[in-house]
Amino acid sequence: MKNRTLHNAFPIVAAAIGNRFGVKVRVGGDKAETDGQTIWLPAYEGDDSDYQNVAWGLLAHEAAHIRYSDFTLRFGHSTMRRRLCNAIEDVRIEHELAKDFPGTRLTIRTMIERMIAKGDFVASRIDDHPANILYSYVLKSLRARVLGQSALRPLVEETETALKATFPIDAVTRLKGLLSEVPEGLQSESDCLQLTDHILTMIEQEFEQQRQRNQAQPSAEDEPSPEPDETDQDAESADSNDTEGPDFEDDTESDERLPNDTDDDPSSESAGNDDSTPKNPDDEPATLSDSSTSNPQGEDEENTEIPDPMAVLQTLLSAGDGDIEQDLFESLKSALSLAAENVSELLMPSGQEPPMDERAGAFLLRKVQGESGKIRAALQGLVQSQTLNRSQHACRGQRMDGKRLHRLPLGETKLFQRKQTKASPNTAIHLLLDKSESMGYQVTDSQGQPMGSRMPIALEATLALALAFEGIPGVNPGVTAFPGSHDDSVFRLLEHGQRVNTRTGAFSLAATGSTPMTEAIWFGAASLLRCREPRKVLMVMTDGQPNESLSTLELLQRCRDSGIETVGVGLGLDVSHLFPVAITINDLSELRAQLFELSKSVLLAA
Repeated sequence: MKNRTLHNAFPIVAAAIGNRFGVKVRVGGDKAETDGQTIWLPAYEGDDSDYQNVAWGLLAHEAAHIRYSDFTLRFGHSTMRRRLCNAIEDVRIEHELAKDFPGTRLTIRTMIERMIAKGDFVASRIDDHPANILYSYVLKSLRARVLGQSALRPLVEETETALKATFPIDAVTRLKGLLSEVPEGLQSESDCLQLTDHILTMIEQEFEQQRQRNQAQPSAEDEPSPEPDETDQDAESADSNDTEGPDFEDDTESDERLPNDTDDDPSSESAGNDDSTPKNPDDEPATLSDSSTSNPQGEDEENTEIPDPMAVLQTLLSAGDGDIEQDLFESLKSALSLAAENVSELLMPSGQEPPMDERAGAFLLRKVQGESGKIRAALQGLVQSQTLNRSQHACRGQRMDGKRLHRLPLGETKLFQRKQTKASPNTAIHLLLDKSESMGYQVTDSQGQPMGSRMPIALEATLALALAFEGIPGVNPGVTAFPGSHDDSVFRLLEHGQRVNTRTGAFSLAATGSTPMTEAIWFGAASLLRCREPRKVLMVMTDGQPNESLSTLELLQRCRDSGIETVGVGLGLDVSHLFPVAITINDLSELRAQLFELSKSVLLAA
């Protein structure tokens, strides 16, 4: 393993981020995906910063979906409707996530910048599919404006050029107005879908108007019955004070604007100035002149007439996924999966809620309370003997020791008393309990007498220790059983900070499954790293060899390199080859006493 500590380990950080966002994150395998409840990330263990930046950005984005999106919403059969709504929804949820977690804005912006630098996020061009141009502009312009992803601005400008060349200029203007509703006007994904429908309806209307203009344009040109000859053209040029020279298109435009010029009664000189800007007559026919208020600013320069607007509209509305660029985050999932497909490590399991049996838990609690109280009293007494204030003499202070005054003539200067206080334990202890199938096998004592299975007594001892630890100031216990319902999961019996009395129903498990110790250690280590206590101890109670001994050894070493002490308790098995601090229990009657001695040594070392 390249990274020898756990503090920046990919699975640990991913689990911590997911815990902070309030979503479930599972790290393992070679897939990156989400089902609306859990986020899966590949089992990556490298140190590529680009990979991790992409992973953290993807994790934040998918967490936003889980927190804010409506996974029951239906989009019908229109690909354009679905993709356009998703683009708007992506911006909305990331904006919402940044309100609760401001750091995600930088995380996702960094990911976008990496994608642009690698050429994986590009602008649309004029020859692209109309659906892709529209989708690309909506996605990139909203991300640049709403989310502050300024690296996208050059891409937005280039895409807008393609947009103006493909869509009616009024559609572009109205599109910008509709997008101004993002994000304040959107409170849910349904609002995003409603905005999408407004955009598509508006574009249909504008294309229909463009078609009508194209049909009206030839008839307007054909209205004058006499064909203009060169003399007529010269006369018309003179009348309009056109100083740019004869041009067939300019003459046509002058004819079209003549009624407006007459109505407004402008001077002939001003009319000539209007004709010198060819974009205005191209964009707006005479009958719609009142809607072209933005023309004097020259915003329509790039617009050209669309020869067959209805064909473009039909192409837009019938687009499929193959006509539109792949969803950004879907492409990121593929990239993460490909980069991790050769990784075989089994990593962070999911923490599951165990089956709860409150009656069995209450019975078990009554059974162990007496013994737990004795263990707690003994441990507290031992700890107190180590933390009592002891007097120490010094040369200065506020309280003089009269019993030492007689030493003053002898040169003794340490006549003042000072109290020295040794800090009490400030330790987080996580107990990992093996509940594999072998823990349910029947065993015998040293005389060959049947003693039942290890599982009930192991559960009793674990609950008694958790109760004893909880009663000692400065000790924060947690308990996990492995495996859970599957080998890639664990049961969370007691999380750090929970009260044992509220979780006794979880200590009623049956012995099933194999021994996925590596996965359990990942989970326990991640739990400890989230604790504030400076000293952290991982105690593993098992009766068998782990499924993967090599990966278990490597991970235990990484725990120790990260400041986590590792302790092993072998039930009928020597586990000293895995744990530098270990005990072996051959007789079940020794289990409680041995665990007490081990726990005492762990606490007193604090």
